[in-house]
Amino acid sequence: MGKAVIVHKGRTNTLQVNLGVDVSTDTITSEIRSEPEISSPLIAAWSVAYATDGTDGEMIFTLDNTITEQITASSGFMDVKRVSGGEPLSVFDKPLEVIFQGSVTA
Repeated sequence: MGKAVIVHKGRTNTLQVNLGVDVSTDTITSEIRSEPEISSPLIAAWSVAYATDGTDGEMIFTLDNTITEQITASSGFMDVKRVSGGEPLSVFDKPLEVIFQGSVTA
């Protein structure tokens, strides 16, 4: 995931994420903030679900259209937080850039 994540405003967006390790007992969260710092304003939080049972590291991140239609920002930064055995583990070296795009059709 080296490129920017594109989020379409007013649409339900899904993102398939594979961490490549067993995350079945971990807590995974992901937020989009206005700046790459945890103290910056929250724009949206992804709903995270396992694609299977989590042992393969496959997850599906979802932003519902009721959330994306409220977004007024044009960009932000996304990070994934993983807690395993009570310990926070690094997922990305730095937050990913997010670009919010409007739809061309209603």
